[in-house]
Amino acid sequence: MKDLSATKRAAGVLPPKVSGYPLVGSLPGLAADPLSFVAEAQRKHGDIFTLDLGFTEALVVCHPKYAQHILVDNARNYSKSGPMWDSLRTFMGNALPVSEGDFWLRQRRMIQPMFHQQRLAELTTKMVEAIDASMADWVQVARKGQPFDIAHDLSRVTMSVLVRTMFGSGLELEEAERVAKSFTYILDYFVLGMATNPLPEWLPVPGRARYREEIRNIDEVLQRIINRGRANAEQEDNLLSLLLNMVDAETGERMTDKQLRDEAVAFFVAGYETTAAGLCWVFHVLTRYPEIAARMLTEVDEVLGNRSPTFADLSRLDYCRRVLHESFRVYSPSIWLPRMSVEEDEMFGYQVPPGRMMVIFTYLLHRHPDVWKDPMTFDPDRFTPENSEGRHKLAWLPFGAGQRQCIGKGFSLMEAQLIMLRAVQRFLVSAVPGREPTPKFSTNLRTKDGVWVYLKERAATSQQRESSDVAA
Repeated sequence: MKDLSATKRAAGVLPPKVSGYPLVGSLPGLAADPLSFVAEAQRKHGDIFTLDLGFTEALVVCHPKYAQHILVDNARNYSKSGPMWDSLRTFMGNALPVSEGDFWLRQRRMIQPMFHQQRLAELTTKMVEAIDASMADWVQVARKGQPFDIAHDLSRVTMSVLVRTMFGSGLELEEAERVAKSFTYILDYFVLGMATNPLPEWLPVPGRARYREEIRNIDEVLQRIINRGRANAEQEDNLLSLLLNMVDAETGERMTDKQLRDEAVAFFVAGYETTAAGLCWVFHVLTRYPEIAARMLTEVDEVLGNRSPTFADLSRLDYCRRVLHESFRVYSPSIWLPRMSVEEDEMFGYQVPPGRMMVIFTYLLHRHPDVWKDPMTFDPDRFTPENSEGRHKLAWLPFGAGQRQCIGKGFSLMEAQLIMLRAVQRFLVSAVPGREPTPKFSTNLRTKDGVWVYLKERAATSQQRESSDVAA
């Protein structure tokens, strides 16, 4: 009997192809300004088109219906293979975000309990303590009235949170700073690595030797942490100790040092780099929209006053949550979600060849006018229940969707919201004239030159501090 599904696929037409140059295709345009280049391609060709990358072709989609097909409806046909995932594996190993098949299922099953609501609630106090300690330097910056690159410092804050919750006493400050510097270089090199990793070892590639050296630096630090963790696993209460003590229910096995190392690296990328990248745009929003900042202040003062937020408070701070979600829409830290087609497929009349690199371009999906009314207007109220009714479930994708949705979504959102809340409680944030941030296409949506702000201590916070000093 004839395969009717194959007939349907063969009847589809290939997505339109963006014109490019011989041998290099669209690479020059992408290298010059990738966000603008892809946005222009969408304007000319619609929500699905093909980019010639010289060494391969990529099929780009910019609408939730295509994301639904790739990530949920026919997810089995779209794997985590191809240049991007190969590049990630050079430093993430076989961590949960990049693993597949039975191994992925085993790791997911073991790690999932770490991110249940009860566990996140238990981590709240540690997160707030780490945030407050990291923001101590912000007070001096505020009192001096100096311009402050908050994007740079947010990486230090998220690192502090990750160290406190993930490693506890197992990671010294000097080690954390060393790891942070290594990660900065690795993530900057990542896009170049997509193109250069397949090149022969004997071929000199700029930056590759240092890239591997930074990976070795991280491995050395993490191995010491794992060794210390194994020695003190029963005394520590952090995410690493949970990993060390977890046993796979089906096999009775624990994670090896290599598996622990890989998962720790994945947590660094998500809880440190990605959260910081998303948060820097939140503070940019607060400087650009004073009416939104004022409404946040009112809610924070009514719900929290000067006390530290608890896990239960987060659900009561509804407007603050909506601000965070809207910022992650307009300035999504995750710009793109790549997959690789396994077999030939058909999507809404378009043929998808096998072995084709697929790119869900989240940055444009989040700004699609057919999905979001007035998409370039920053409006947190679009996330109210009544305004969300009827919206496609995959219209908001900063953490992916389907079975492979980021397992740390709850952790990352809680971390980001707590950092935002503590900053709003203690400081007023205003823009530095002439220092408008410029988006930078990288592993995440970062800025080319930081997010420069002025900080001013809030009066209520100063009074609270004085009262605390007297009491002491």
